[in-house]
Amino acid sequence: MLWIIVSTFIVATLSIYLGYKRLLYLDQITPRRFSFTLLGVIFLFLILQWMHRFGYFPEAIAGAVMANVYASLFGFFLGAAIQQFQQKREFGEILYVNRSFWTDIFPNLVALGIILFGIQRTALLSDLPFTPIRVTSGLSIIAVGAYSFTIRLVPEIRKKGLILLDRKISWENFFTYSWYSEGVIEIEYKLNDTIRSFKTMIPDEDELFVEKILSEKIAEKLEKDEFSEYEELK
Repeated sequence: MLWIIVSTFIVATLSIYLGYKRLLYLDQITPRRFSFTLLGVIFLFLILQWMHRFGYFPEAIAGAVMANVYASLFGFFLGAAIQQFQQKREFGEILYVNRSFWTDIFPNLVALGIILFGIQRTALLSDLPFTPIRVTSGLSIIAVGAYSFTIRLVPEIRKKGLILLDRKISWENFFTYSWYSEGVIEIEYKLNDTIRSFKTMIPDEDELFVEKILSEKIAEKLEKDEFSEYEELK
């Protein structure tokens, strides 16, 4: 039992570091990558199940492996949640976000429900005995809920840039905007030397306010570029 606790602690610590370093972003999860990853997990599960049936994967080892898998998920999502909270704080106060029940309140209720389910899964509030699998699985679910609290379904316009899901886009990497259709704005930005764009809905009563913010940022960027060119010519 002791070696399982030590191994899960080490795995969780390393996973927190990896999650904090953000080796994976939501926009990198494509249907193709997700499908291949899911097939790989299913294949691995079938192999382990076959090994367990023929005695090559005893229950004690299987329990330790699963506890470490849950510990890695806990660490990864907790590290990502901490990094997400920090980058939002670094980008300053929110200038605008499209608030509604479905984009603001409902996701938070879902995240709270996930956290409560994770607490229940740890057996903290029941008479069930504590086991490494129960504790680590519950903690992994709690970490997913905490990470969900940091994700908005709509972009946030903040003082120092934009937050798009789990990506931060500084005003230096913001290019321009245009109205894709009535009530839908398209924003272009640079990410890893590539021009990208996203579309989001803006209520009619907020359109002028959003345009004012984005226009001011474009004007500030143009002034900065002109000043840089002037300094180079001097």
